[in-house]
Amino acid sequence: MRKGSVILFYVMVTYMFISFSWWTILLLEKNNDAYIHERTSIELQNSLLPDSGKSLMNEIRLKSLEKEYGQQRRMILSEAVVMMILLMAGTFQLFRTLTKEMELNRRQKNFLLSITHELKSPLSSTKLSLQTLMKRNKLDDEKYFKLISNSLNDVERLKILVDNLLLSARIEDHTYQPSFELCNISDITDEIFSKSSMVYSSRKKIEFNIQPNLLVSGDTLALQTIVNNLIDNAIKYTPDGATIHCHLYEDVNEVVLAVADDGYGIPDAEKQKIFSKFYRVGNEDTRSTTGTGLGLYMVKELLKLLKGKVEVKNNSPKGTVFEISLPKAQLT
Repeated sequence: MRKGSVILFYVMVTYMFISFSWWTILLLEKNNDAYIHERTSIELQNSLLPDSGKSLMNEIRLKSLEKEYGQQRRMILSEAVVMMILLMAGTFQLFRTLTKEMELNRRQKNFLLSITHELKSPLSSTKLSLQTLMKRNKLDDEKYFKLISNSLNDVERLKILVDNLLLSARIEDHTYQPSFELCNISDITDEIFSKSSMVYSSRKKIEFNIQPNLLVSGDTLALQTIVNNLIDNAIKYTPDGATIHCHLYEDVNEVVLAVADDGYGIPDAEKQKIFSKFYRVGNEDTRSTTGTGLGLYMVKELLKLLKGKVEVKNNSPKGTVFEISLPKAQLT
């Protein structure tokens, strides 16, 4: 939304309020002038008659005139109040719509900036690894496999990003419906956490405690996406050298997954906003962490479809805990 459009909106609203107030004042003045003119006319007619001729009819006419004047005044004021309320309500609704559109435009701008970085970074890394392999034919096995492993990790990162984009579009269009089946969420989380632990072992430590053979009724792709986004979010906001704690366990009729990081934490005012599409704290030009603003949005939307829920809590002494819960599968 351009700044000129916003200024034009405020100018138009101000003009409408001033114009409406001015016309209300004019109607009241016109009604008052008509009343004074009619009253003067009746009093003049009454003064020309002898005292004995001053009839009761003129008094009745004056009372009727005052009553009619009062009714018209009340009608003008009541209609003005109703119209003013409607105008204020409409203006407030327009203001909310305008504010939402401006916020969405800001988020989309941030999304375009971040998605460009998210795509370029693994592509550049993969290209560098492949160029190194081409130029240096006589690499020892350790370096050779390290470059191959780095390239595969970058490709996997790109795959997850593309899957997130496609799945997000399907969720927004309401064309994605999970295929409910019996899923071993213990195996899914163990595979994802083990892979992430290996990839980031040189920078961060990932500790996970997974209760085995926990079953939920869900969609494998949806569950993988949820767990991937939770661990990816924790990795991004955890400083190098710190530890990420993950715990999967059974709680009565639910399966709970808690992912705790030692990052900077999330202000209370931001805790509900972070689940909005494209929402990221701060501005893309100054933010140090990468991301698209889709991860937590997808976590919440997918959990809705799977009849689960997500909560965000403060970690102690610092950081954030994301806790998701899903209904336990009912075995018959």
